[in-house]
Amino acid sequence: MNKKLFVIHFVVGIIVALLGAFIMFHGSIFRENNSGIATVINIIGIGIIASSYVWSTKK
Repeated sequence: MNKKLFVIHFVVGIIVALLGAFIMFHGSIFRENNSGIATVINIIGIGIIASSYVWSTKK
């Protein structure tokens, strides 16, 4: 298992998920309701976190 690649994917996933949480917390950022896009960003972040192990084991 390539630990460095795992950590990179995991951290990127955490950052994306936290970005989605930030956008959802400030629901009316940019003067419009962004809960839909925040949900999509959170799902993408969780998907990156979940697939980080799979990507780190590929050769």
